[in-house]
Amino acid sequence: MFSINNMAISNIVSTLTQLGTELAISNERLTTGLRVNRAVDDPSGIVALSNFNAEIARIDARTTNGTRINSIIDTADGAMAEIEDLLDTIDAAVTSASGDPANLATYQATIDTALNSIDSLVSTTSFNGDTLLNGGIGYTVTGVNSSELANVRVHSLDTASGDVSLEISTVAAAKAEIAYSGGTLIDDVTFTITGPSGSQEFNFATGTARTTIAIVVNAASAQTGVESEKTDYLYFRSTEIGFDQTVSINVTAGTFNMLDGTTSDTGTDVGVTINGAFAATSGNIAHYSSGNTAIDLTAADGFSGTATITVSGSGADWSLGSSASDRIYFGQSSLSTSVLGDANTGLLSSLESGGTNDLASGNFTAASDIAELAKSQVTSDRARIGAISSYAVTCSLNAYADAKTSLTTAKSAIEDLDYVAETANNNRLQLLIQMGTTLLATLNQSTTNILSLLGSS
Repeated sequence: MFSINNMAISNIVSTLTQLGTELAISNERLTTGLRVNRAVDDPSGIVALSNFNAEIARIDARTTNGTRINSIIDTADGAMAEIEDLLDTIDAAVTSASGDPANLATYQATIDTALNSIDSLVSTTSFNGDTLLNGGIGYTVTGVNSSELANVRVHSLDTASGDVSLEISTVAAAKAEIAYSGGTLIDDVTFTITGPSGSQEFNFATGTARTTIAIVVNAASAQTGVESEKTDYLYFRSTEIGFDQTVSINVTAGTFNMLDGTTSDTGTDVGVTINGAFAATSGNIAHYSSGNTAIDLTAADGFSGTATITVSGSGADWSLGSSASDRIYFGQSSLSTSVLGDANTGLLSSLESGGTNDLASGNFTAASDIAELAKSQVTSDRARIGAISSYAVTCSLNAYADAKTSLTTAKSAIEDLDYVAETANNNRLQLLIQMGTTLLATLNQSTTNILSLLGSS
């Protein structure tokens, strides 16, 4: 008995089916440019790709946040630069007025215009509805007693858990001080007083009273930086407080006995601790910076003791991401004319017409000092936001870009198609299918011929 075995044809059909499936997958890969289009293509790879995509999405979100923060900072910085220029205009007007008293009204008008422009910039500088320079992104400080502290500026503080109480302990700063322990001069005396600003020689005749000496020394304070006061002794003190203040006396003729034989002294800076941690100080000014906390303040003259203040609000509330480590702690105090300056030197608003330091008052030195202090405060704030932009934001953006490049490269190694290899594979599959189809047709024809022969026999 003769039979025809169709196993060869069945195997070819099965192989052609498998090759057709592989060719369809290859065509899809060449069309999408991806090696992994569905989970079945690479089960373990699809998990890695999901993680990579999630991390890249987080990086993109952080990058968007960082770019926005930098835009806010650029807006604030531009306005601050304008305020600095206006403060230079004010200082120049004060200087010019001191030498041209006939035109005080003209210079005062310039100052008033500049002050109004500063307040206008402060009230209108905003980003997406948030005002930037009027304290809108600053912290709120309560409990400040002007007899203890002044000009408290909180630049950064973690208030995420609520209001923060700060205990501020101070030891008062002191002027450099020496004292003459005698009375009316018993002979002619010559001595030289040296202070922070320079030296001046003084000559006094026998019988000169201590009160007269004090008056003469005070008349030269601008040259020496030293003032004199007669109480129980005749004191010689630096006009300012702080470690950089000095006073000394050199007696070159006559009898002029100094208290305890002390002929020179150096002042001291205020001592300040905030919640037990020491702050850096200069004169009456203290700066504390540690971790997420940065605070500037001025201790009142002569105050030694403990003051407690409360800080509330979230500041700028900037964050690059959702985690605590992504948060940027920053607060911008108001730069209005009623805030710039300080209680000791004077407020910038006091330079306006009718103010205690307007040009008509003749307080040219005080007015210039206030303008210079205000500019230093604005400049410090510009430097601070510049540092945030450079070191906290831009550095993070650079790190994000590097991380995204690495993740994209790793993702590409799993997901992206090797076009050369896949094109070769696609050509191979097409060739195999073509050959298989030809072979199948040949086998079918052979079977037909055999059956035909058998039927005719």
